Amino acid sequence: MRGETLRIVLADPNRPSREGLRSQLQHAGFHVDSVASGSDVLLLCRTDPPDVLIMDLSLRDIDGFELCARVRRETRDTDTVVIIMTEPTDEMTRTYLGQMVDFAGGDYFFVRPFDGRLLVHLLDDLGKERGGMGNHVRVAFPTRVVWPTARTQRLVPVG
Repeated sequence: MRGETLRIVLADPNRPSREGLRSQLQHAGFHVDSVASGSDVLLLCRTDPPDVLIMDLSLRDIDGFELCARVRRETRDTDTVVIIMTEPTDEMTRTYLGQMVDFAGGDYFFVRPFDGRLLVHLLDDLGKERGGMGNHVRVAFPTRVVWPTARTQRLVPVG
């Protein structure tokens, strides 16, 4: 079954968005814990770091970039992959989002709106990599996904 090797924490303050994505990921066969706040993310990461953290930057209680950096510090002995989702609201963020995500310690980022099938595809490839079955990320179109950041240059997009 797909996704058996990955445990995912999904953090999004928007309940309909969070539940929709959680449902899509669970339907694809992944184990997903969903939360609405940054403090819940920190609690889960401290007690049992997930394989993948998918987080929206607009969490209300903790700045998304700060949360990403804190998760990196607190899970530095793990291989947690951090995927950031956001809808940039200003020109500066749109222009420098890749560098900001990389500086905070994110591995990948998705600009909303995006096709959830691309996320499922990325997670499948990450699961295969962890299982020793491959080391390439395959990108499907449309490519509204901007990845990888400098942290994951070992993963080479192939078409």
